[in-house]
Amino acid sequence: MARRTGFPRAWFGRLTVRARVAVAVLCALALAAAGFALSGPIARLADPPCLRGAATTVLHEGTNHECVGITDGAFVFEPGLAAVEAEIRTADQRVVRDHPHDYVSVVMLLPISTAPSSILTMTNTVEQVRGAFVAQSHANDGNVDGDAPYIQLLIGSDGYQANQSAAAAAIIEGDTGRHIAAVAGLGLSLPGTQDAVERLTSRQIPVFGATVTADTYDDIKDFVRVAPDNVNEAEVALDYVADRFPRAVLVEDENGGDAYDATLVKGFRRFSARSGHRVVDIETYNTTDRDRPRQSSQALAQAESDVATRISQMSTNICAAQPAVVLFAGRGRDLAGLLHSFSGVCLDKDITIVSGDDVTNVSMTAQVRHDLGGRVTVEYAGVADPDEWRAASAGHPPAADRTAISDGEQGYATFARAYGALAGGPGFTGASLTDGNTMMAYDSVLTAVSAIRLTEQDQPLPAAVASELGALQGARRVLGSSGAIGFTADYRTSAVGSNPVGKAIPILRLTPGTGGPQVLALKWPDGRPSDF
Repeated sequence: MARRTGFPRAWFGRLTVRARVAVAVLCALALAAAGFALSGPIARLADPPCLRGAATTVLHEGTNHECVGITDGAFVFEPGLAAVEAEIRTADQRVVRDHPHDYVSVVMLLPISTAPSSILTMTNTVEQVRGAFVAQSHANDGNVDGDAPYIQLLIGSDGYQANQSAAAAAIIEGDTGRHIAAVAGLGLSLPGTQDAVERLTSRQIPVFGATVTADTYDDIKDFVRVAPDNVNEAEVALDYVADRFPRAVLVEDENGGDAYDATLVKGFRRFSARSGHRVVDIETYNTTDRDRPRQSSQALAQAESDVATRISQMSTNICAAQPAVVLFAGRGRDLAGLLHSFSGVCLDKDITIVSGDDVTNVSMTAQVRHDLGGRVTVEYAGVADPDEWRAASAGHPPAADRTAISDGEQGYATFARAYGALAGGPGFTGASLTDGNTMMAYDSVLTAVSAIRLTEQDQPLPAAVASELGALQGARRVLGSSGAIGFTADYRTSAVGSNPVGKAIPILRLTPGTGGPQVLALKWPDGRPSDF
């Protein structure tokens, strides 16, 4: 009896040469198709796994297969977040278990990444997640415009430089099981950040920005932010230095895609509009290539090197222009390079650099501390500092300022108590409040909670929360850690409906020690607190 295993070979052998070629081609095509279909899953299996399940939807997105989405802490986006995410998950599970019919979720959305070129440092990221957790804890254990609905805090990531904003927004929009009522945080004024805001608000999901300051966010319906915009920051900073310096050197990033840099440039250029003041030199650099998404590591390294080289060349001309204040319209990570460039030049002159709130993203390395110990001073308009209200109340502030200062002291005291109750936990090991990021994240989520509870509904939909933004004013202003926060939310007749009205701005100085920045003054954009 013939063996059956020989049948296929015999069958193939009886075919003509042309038929054999056709069969071989078809088999090759089938194998290629199968390989292509499997290549994506195989590539994804090679990446660290993301997670879908429980209160988590985190998926691989983009060419780098980043984990993007939302989680209650079951998925850890980066190791540095593990401890605080674990505490958040415990709190979230308690909320859902004990209050299944009167809780909603707030998403703390950030561009989470440990890439060295990430504009939002991991230190800043951890601080903002901590601040959101403090707000959740305070809202659930205390009275923030009532005591319900209770708050589940979800941590969200839209990836490196917010480049996966579309995917993150789609996950948030499509979530129907976690009662998402608002999105908070955002991190930085990046193109992807604004894309996320516009996508979410177009679906009437209200968004509460923490540290985004670019002017392009001034008037977006259903969006508010607890930070002042760059024009106000620049104006306050210029007011502070104008008496000392009639001349300025403007250092500007020409990256038009970075709204923070572009709008800070716009604000600092107003220096010359002041009587008796002029910009005597402009030094430019460009981070466009460095911020470009989906580039190879080699291309990114070259772009970083190009930026660093250009910045290192500026000190010679800046020294020649002295005495003049240096107005730095760029990111904190680049400011560190400029600071270091003075370590071997201009040693006989005092140099003052003035910038915006992204100075908080300067990594305070041993090198930076050493550079600050010389004759170069860095001052900046910040968004919050734990010492700002003590500094404001020192001496004899005008009567018009006292109500605003009292509001600020009360709001910060409430924050400090809530923070202190958590500070001994593992999620707060090594925690610091000195750069204001924790405070601003707290204020962002606290403001969202106020709007949520003003709906007087057990599980309000996002549209109902958005309708309450204009109520956050006057007697219903939010007493945040960074001062009283109120909005007109007038998106039709105002060009700044998203901005807090008359928000206080601290003027700060970096110090070479470990105690954080020094508060130099507390200023208001119009010269005095608003009566609003």
